[in-house]
Amino acid sequence: MRYCALVLLLVVIGCLATLGLRRANRPKTSSQTQELLTVLRPVPAILNEDLLPQVVANETKIKGKTGVPFEFKRAQFVSGNHGWVMSKDALYRTADGGKNWERLSQQPEKDARFTSLTFVDESHGWLSIIKQDYAKHYGVGNSSAIMVTDDGGRSWKLQASFPNEVEIRDIRFLNDNEGLAVGAKTLDNRPGSVELFVLGTSNGGKDWNDISGPARAAFKNQWGVANESGNNIQFTSSAVLLLTQGGRVMSTRDHGKTWNTLVILQDGRPANFASSTSFHKVALDTEQSLRVVAAGMGDEGYWGDFIVNEDGRWNSYELSLTPILDAVFLSHNDVLACGLNVRPTNERANRLNDAGVVLRSFDNGRSWQTIYRSTSAETFFYLTRVNDNDFYAVSDAGTFLRFSLRQ
Repeated sequence: MRYCALVLLLVVIGCLATLGLRRANRPKTSSQTQELLTVLRPVPAILNEDLLPQVVANETKIKGKTGVPFEFKRAQFVSGNHGWVMSKDALYRTADGGKNWERLSQQPEKDARFTSLTFVDESHGWLSIIKQDYAKHYGVGNSSAIMVTDDGGRSWKLQASFPNEVEIRDIRFLNDNEGLAVGAKTLDNRPGSVELFVLGTSNGGKDWNDISGPARAAFKNQWGVANESGNNIQFTSSAVLLLTQGGRVMSTRDHGKTWNTLVILQDGRPANFASSTSFHKVALDTEQSLRVVAAGMGDEGYWGDFIVNEDGRWNSYELSLTPILDAVFLSHNDVLACGLNVRPTNERANRLNDAGVVLRSFDNGRSWQTIYRSTSAETFFYLTRVNDNDFYAVSDAGTFLRFSLRQ
């Protein structure tokens, strides 16, 4: 009997020791991560239609006809005349403010697609490409390349390649020399297991350096892994901002040598609600204050979130049935945004009543007014200001919109 009791006591001590060891070795949640995590509880924003005088606007089809939804992905203008638009397999250029568009000759290889472009003037630009080897199992076999042009995109040459499971999602240059490219790197050939990937150059891309380490070190999640993809880069007057796919905003002031996490945005939907919210872009007001544009577009519904920091608190103002994908500030509180407006209908397959829209808010996103509605079912994903009163927008179906605000 005493022997059985002794054995039982030893078993209990062993179990307690094992449990204590497991607790000691369990990854700890960073206190900094907990402090920076912001669970967003969207506040309904108001959408008023037809309250402002209609803008003076003109639509041009980039391909000469309306494209298909989600065909066009990126756009950029460096002046009122010179701009580029990109689909996954084609590039277009204008030199006259969008009146005429030229399809450029560059095409991706088989099983490859364009992902991002950036220009610093009318001649010098860079293009990122992802290629997938479909002979490998789903989700792996990815590689990336960066192309460079010095003639406005009429000809391109390979500048750098990254063959080992690298996906470059965004590339941006501040000037002729300083640039960043961000995306993700798949770990151990496991689909869905990725880590943040960052490249930097200080000589126009002649040399691209993997500077992922400092960015990953600033990530500080509870597992110690930067399991995110970089999606959007923005330059401010004094820093570079990086927005990840999951809503983390990071910054560097020393060309990527060190990074700080500013906020971790988490979409807070009701329990068991499958959210399709995507964090699209960082927007800066005229005082360089940060906003984040997010949207949901899928089977779960359609909505647009305009995320602002007010008195140290992050708030999300949400437009039902109106995803927003880009924003341009006219002042600290006066902002234009663009996206899609979905008309309720008994048949969701009938998209004829949906339209691309340009919106304006005078109160930092709490309420919006529709100032332009497109003639086709499409989504405006790009918006830029070309001078004091003139603006351009581009849709996923290939509509180029030029509009002026009435005084």
